[in-house]
Amino acid sequence: MPVDLLKPFPNHPFELYSGERFEDLADSIKACGMITPLLIRMLDDNTYQILAGHNRNNAAKAIGLETVPCIVLTDLTDDDALMIMLDSNTNQRSISEMSISQQAHIYALDVAVNKRQGKRSDLIKNIEQNLEMFSNGADLETCTPVGNKLKTVEIVGDKYGVSKNTIARLIRIDILIPQLKKFIDNKQISVRAGVEMSYLSSFEQELIAKIINEYSYHLDEHKAHQLRELSKANKLDRINAVEVFEGRYGKSVTQKLKSFTIKPKFLSK
Repeated sequence: MPVDLLKPFPNHPFELYSGERFEDLADSIKACGMITPLLIRMLDDNTYQILAGHNRNNAAKAIGLETVPCIVLTDLTDDDALMIMLDSNTNQRSISEMSISQQAHIYALDVAVNKRQGKRSDLIKNIEQNLEMFSNGADLETCTPVGNKLKTVEIVGDKYGVSKNTIARLIRIDILIPQLKKFIDNKQISVRAGVEMSYLSSFEQELIAKIINEYSYHLDEHKAHQLRELSKANKLDRINAVEVFEGRYGKSVTQKLKSFTIKPKFLSK
């Protein structure tokens, strides 16, 4: 397939290769060719959308290839395409090596698409069988039909090997504003504190992000809970927020009076 006809998946959630890792991939393709084909689907304008293989396609362009091997998938809904993109990409890389915010976004997408249409295991299994001939017999993750009694977060948790509570927490992380997600990735905010922050309004989240940025504060779950309680009481402003970060909020100042003795005055007549 001509590389000029291939379009990236919109809002692709996976970080693309760069630097030495990208150069190694390009060198490998140059030396050995592209062993594993891209997964693509045809769009209405007669171009094609990449579902899996963005890094390989970019590397092929970098070394001057004009065409790349592809498997064209047909009769896909947008949700089908999203599910295939998620599954094929997570099969090729370890999600645990990704940043917390990346993991959160992938889990949130997967839960959303599963809620809308359920898991089409037959579709994924067929794709994996098609890819197996190119993988030199390497094991590919297969999808097992899941009983209807399982909740969506449990289905997604089983898929990635994490608990349903982890999935639920990270879905909350995904709705944070971008700046707070960055603070979670660099460990200025703990994950559980981030969950508490997800219940604040966007305006309140921006206030907290600005304060953290100005003073290089760290936020743990206890202080985040205090901020959330202030929000619920409509008392979350800059002054109260800073007091929470400084550990002063809610602590009464007791002034100790010096003890003294009143000496009676004797009036002389």
